[in-house]
Amino acid sequence: MGEDAVHILHGPVGSGKTTALINRFPVNRGHGGILTPRIDELRYFLDLRTGERFRMEADKEESPVLEVGRLRFSLPGFEKANQVIRESFTVPGWLVVDEIGPLELRGEGFHDSVKVLLNSHHPRLLLVVREGLLEQVTHYFSIQNKVTIHADQLDSLTG
Repeated sequence: MGEDAVHILHGPVGSGKTTALINRFPVNRGHGGILTPRIDELRYFLDLRTGERFRMEADKEESPVLEVGRLRFSLPGFEKANQVIRESFTVPGWLVVDEIGPLELRGEGFHDSVKVLLNSHHPRLLLVVREGLLEQVTHYFSIQNKVTIHADQLDSLTG
């Protein structure tokens, strides 16, 4: 695959994708984007450029929120995460978006940022997608030139 290939890390829910990313892409090392670690049973956003963490899951009283099934996500948290992604367009290393799923498939969450990223042809774009949504996401976003990677193969990425 050429340099314009979109790299997609995929695996089942809870398979260690985010943990592998944290180990592979330490903060403040020239990479950018958002990871979504689970800390004390809550999901957070992690800015790869700065190491800043902020809430992904909404508080019970928070409104407005983004909902997927029983999960409630912070709309201001997603807005800030999208800003982090936009500010990461020029990073020299990998630009990581963890993860693309049901929200993005209905035009919410990271949807708009992913569209811009795909049109920008960032040379080191890594999207994270859960196993059961891989084909749906690649079709929805019209990703033709892709390299798929399992979490246990993450070390094969260069750069």
